[in-house]
Amino acid sequence: MKQFGFLLILLFVLVSCQRDYNYSKSPYKFLPSESEVVISINELNDFINSSKKHTILKSIYNKELNNASEVLKNLNTSNKVYVAFLNSSNPENLILTKNDSTLFILDSIPNHISEKLSEFNITKTQIDSSVFYHKVLNNVFAASNSLDIIKNLKLNESKNDLINLIETAEEKTIASVVFKSKTSNYSNLLFSAGIKELNNNYSLLDINLSDENLHFNGIVTATDSISQILDCFKNTIPQTTKTTNIAPANTNSLFSISYNDYNVLNNNLKRFNSKTPDSTKTFLNFTNEIALADNALILHSLDTDLIIETIEEKSIAETYRDIDIYEFENPEFFKTRLQPIISYESANYFFKYDDFIVFSNTIETIKSILSDALNNNTIASSDTFKNISSNLSDDASIFIFKNNKALSEHLGIETKNYHANVVQYIYEDNFAHVNGVIEEFKKKAASNSVTETFTTSLDAQIVSPPQTVENYINNTHDIAVQDANNVLYLISNSGNVLWKKQLQGKILGKIEQIDMYKNGRLQLAFATPNRLYVLDRNGNDISPFPKKFNDEITQPLSVFDYDKRKNYRLLITQGKKLLMYDAKGKSVSGFVYKSNNKTITSQPKHFRIGSKDYIVFSTEENLKILNRQGSVRVDVKDKIRFSNNEIYLYQNKFTSSNTLGQLVQVDTRGNISRKDLKLSDKHNITTTSKTLVSMYENKLFIKTRRVDLDYGVYTAPKIFYLNDKIYITTTDLQSKKVYLFDSQAKLIPNFPVFGTSTAELQKLDKSKGLELITQADDKTIVVYKLH
Repeated sequence: MKQFGFLLILLFVLVSCQRDYNYSKSPYKFLPSESEVVISINELNDFINSSKKHTILKSIYNKELNNASEVLKNLNTSNKVYVAFLNSSNPENLILTKNDSTLFILDSIPNHISEKLSEFNITKTQIDSSVFYHKVLNNVFAASNSLDIIKNLKLNESKNDLINLIETAEEKTIASVVFKSKTSNYSNLLFSAGIKELNNNYSLLDINLSDENLHFNGIVTATDSISQILDCFKNTIPQTTKTTNIAPANTNSLFSISYNDYNVLNNNLKRFNSKTPDSTKTFLNFTNEIALADNALILHSLDTDLIIETIEEKSIAETYRDIDIYEFENPEFFKTRLQPIISYESANYFFKYDDFIVFSNTIETIKSILSDALNNNTIASSDTFKNISSNLSDDASIFIFKNNKALSEHLGIETKNYHANVVQYIYEDNFAHVNGVIEEFKKKAASNSVTETFTTSLDAQIVSPPQTVENYINNTHDIAVQDANNVLYLISNSGNVLWKKQLQGKILGKIEQIDMYKNGRLQLAFATPNRLYVLDRNGNDISPFPKKFNDEITQPLSVFDYDKRKNYRLLITQGKKLLMYDAKGKSVSGFVYKSNNKTITSQPKHFRIGSKDYIVFSTEENLKILNRQGSVRVDVKDKIRFSNNEIYLYQNKFTSSNTLGQLVQVDTRGNISRKDLKLSDKHNITTTSKTLVSMYENKLFIKTRRVDLDYGVYTAPKIFYLNDKIYITTTDLQSKKVYLFDSQAKLIPNFPVFGTSTAELQKLDKSKGLELITQADDKTIVVYKLH
């Protein structure tokens, strides 16, 4: 019994030690407690690109991030990265993330100078004109443009408001930002100067992006001392915002507050303003929403007739379109009553319409608002507001609307196409949930439309999906496709068949393009089971090709251009053998591969990491990593039961998957890591250098985001990088639907479209927009234009 008790104590100690160790390994634990702003980045590459290009993000984040950009853009990681700014008026920053062997490879960074500051165990690095200091401690990589920050970096042993908010940040967004509202320009997204000025606590916003759109959710903290605007909503219940149903469509700015009991709100306001609560009843007791829309004040009530009866200080000024307009004889009624939330100087006139009472300082404004209401020309009825309404919460304590003009003034930048933008606050005890929607809206009926451009029929059934090839004559793209009779077709970007060529066998994999004469004229290079072809622009064979092989070619042709000097190497795979030729068809004697009697099971690929070349492919149960001469460059000793997926370079590691559905990665030292993606044995993966896409059954995973599609039979997803944006396609062969997603796993508008094969995305011609190429049936290709 004593032994059992001792074991329990020992286990508790070990678990506690492990918890402490994990605590110390968390990068954010090293954040200085005085940090004014911390950006927690989940998708580093997306965030860096977006902060440079996205109209809104660039205006808010880019200035500070410029000082950290040289470090951030050279980090290779899918882990969270934390960027802290200790003072918004000071350019000093701190970057923290989990360290690994491929995180920050100095050898692969051009124009850098590094030196070791041995007395501090810190490295000083200069990239171009940027100087920063970095070190690794407790498995955490830390970098800063301030030596003092790195020197004084230490583990934060106790939790505080900053740490608590960081730990609640959403992991499936591109980034989150924690900031002090009062002192930071990051609070511009809150849309409220009052909340910013009176709140010096930390706030949290989780950021989501789609094209030029920006969505964010988070928390604005309050105190229990009625010292902040948010505390004015203590013990009230948020309501549905109604005033958008009467505020004119051309309203620049609308600020609305809602509540279930005006008496409670009024008492909170009086305590805020250090006034003694009174029991005097006003017509505001019958309201549940008050909004300031430009130079008009709008009240919402379930009994507007009772409000009209309660207002004694009034007289009819005139009747307009059968509606009475009243003159209000107490125009300063709202001047201080709703402070500090709303202040309205002069309410001279008002009218009643449906469930609304509208006040303004001029009768002309009253008539204009009334005309818009009668014509249903309101914010709520506008296309721009409808465009964002699905992203809004049902109820809110505070609702702030800004059109493009007001947003431009608020942010100090041009926001021409952002016609409807909203931030909502939903109050709870001592904090408020924040929901923000800032969306671009272009007033073109054809925007985001997808139209069928052309169809082209072949003479026989298509045997492999169409692919695009570059037309070097006019810098556009053509379409190559092969039929069941082994005839290769080249089709122009307008749908015309340029030529047909009879081949000996089916093309293996994709057609490659080379510039064998180094004159800008591209040739088509590919392999069939017994031929190596090189064709010119007109479909003619280029001597000495095609080369004929007695033994079967078992993998697609691999084309290597090691130094980007057009000294091409054409690699042929024949079961267990590799044969290498130059662009003239001559055997490369300097390349010798010893197979060890293992069958090659994937297309060999060439990758460059730093200054080294790697030729990588799988054999039965091993990964082979060779140098240019065909000798083993990296010895991978462990066996890997590869799936049918290709080998990719992802996060500077050779990456594929195994039959267990695990992501398998091998680094340049031969170390193997496995990550369970929870995929079935029948799955697909594809990657770019920093983006992973996987799929099984009807579940599509784009980075950390999951999309559940309708049940069906889906093609392997494909990634396309066009116009500085990542797209992903997959086709449901059962329902004959082609899906197109962006990197945030958002379905592109007007998709899916009809299609029966894997789809390719490309810019075929010189007009704006991309084209999607797929099959309409077994003999016909179809091309769609994305406008």
